[in-house]
Order: sequence, then C-alpha cells, then structure tokens
Amino acid sequence: MLASALAMGCGAQVIDGRSHEPDAAPVDAAEEIDAPSDDGPPLSIDAAVARCASRTVFLNFDGQALQQGPSDATTNRASWMNKATGAAPPYLNGNGNRNAQIQAIVDGVRAALAQFPVTVVTTRPISRSYVMVVFGGQMGNVGANYTSAVNALDCDDARPNDVAWVSDSVAPTQLVINFTVGAIGFGLGLTATADANDCMCAWDNGCQPNANAPCRLGSPIARDPNTNARSLCPTASPSQDEVAVFRKAFCE
Repeated sequence: MLASALAMGCGAQVIDGRSHEPDAAPVDAAEEIDAPSDDGPPLSIDAAVARCASRTVFLNFDGQALQQGPSDATTNRASWMNKATGAAPPYLNGNGNRNAQIQAIVDGVRAALAQFPVTVVTTRPISRSYVMVVFGGQMGNVGANYTSAVNALDCDDARPNDVAWVSDSVAPTQLVINFTVGAIGFGLGLTATADANDCMCAWDNGCQPNANAPCRLGSPIARDPNTNARSLCPTASPSQDEVAVFRKAFCE
C-alpha cells in the first residue's frame, strides 16, 4: 500500500495513493472517568497510581455528527472539515466481524500507549480533557479532503481536545492502529518522519508505513525535512522526542 499524508494550513490527512489539494482552507480553529480506566480491564493498584491523568483518548466507533469549527472534542467540532456539517456512520456498520475488529483496534491502541500509560476508552469522558478519534464512513461523510485519516496539526498543542477521523477503508487492522496513534501525535505537534516503523511515517511526506507491525514512537527521531512545508511547525527543531511529547500531553 502506498500511503502519504497531506496537510493544509493546520490540517493533515493520511491518504492512499494520491494527492488531492483541498478546494477551501479549513476554518481555524457516557460515563464519568474518575477512575484510572473506564471500559478497560481492571488495573493493579500500582498501575492505577501510575496512570496518566491529564488527558484521555476516546475511540468513537458508534457514529458521530460533526461541525466545522475550532477543534473541540467536547462539542464535536473539527477544524479540518471542508463543509459546515458531516456525520460518520458507525464503524464497519453491518460487518459481521465488526465487534472483533473494534476490540482489536482498542487493544492495539492501548498497547501502543501502555508505556505512559494513557487511558483509552470507548465511551465519552465527561470529567477530563480528551482526544476523540472518530472511526467510520468515507471522506465525503465527514467533510475530509482525503481518503483515510485526518487530524489538525497543532504545533503548540494549544487545543487539547483534538478531533481526528479514520475511514472504514483503512486496512489491515494494524494500520488502523498505527494511523490512530499517528493522528493523535499530529494533534500534539509531532510531524512526519521517514522511518516506515515510526508512528509519524506518512504524515504529509513520501514515507510508506509498515502496515503489518505496531508502529513505535521515536525518542528522539529526525523529522523528515522533505515533509510538505504546510505540515512543518515553523520553530521546530530538526528532531522530535515523540515519547516525551506524549508524556507531557497525557501525564503532566
């Protein structure tokens, strides 16, 4: 699979095999989570104490209406949308293997972020800052300009409640997991790398990600200088510590 990522202004997408310039620039812009984990397996006391508490990851597979505006998961607004409103249908709606695939994605994202550890839930948090990743449908449903995945590049992590989207068309499941972690990272200000095994591979550069193995977070790793200029933070150093950025965002 050929994958690359494109960004416009503060938005970026992972796409399959094509470039697509947007027609218009984007507008700038459950259950209570008081315990360390909401819908995940029970944690040991030590794990609960160490659990990151600054921000939660909400994986939304149930369908979601969205509005164009400054990105804010709590109000279902996304700055990368190319139309005023959109809606993702439930992920893999009608697929007989849907529940198993959703569980595999949830388990994979939790495993990828377990080193911190980040709380990953599938019901909307109401008591913490959270990133929402919406799964389901195609680019036209949600007003994305690209086919596979999207988030807005937030160089200073000024908007902690990011909204990202991943399409039904992304496969295999491991690539869905990797794109999810990359989308979260892009919303924290991480930019593309040229390492096929790094989670930021393909975010607006020519990197072709490894679709069959869990991606890793570099600590540190060089940013790809050949990344499209619109997906580079103007004051960023030549390298980025992806582990440190995730830890700061979710644990401090």
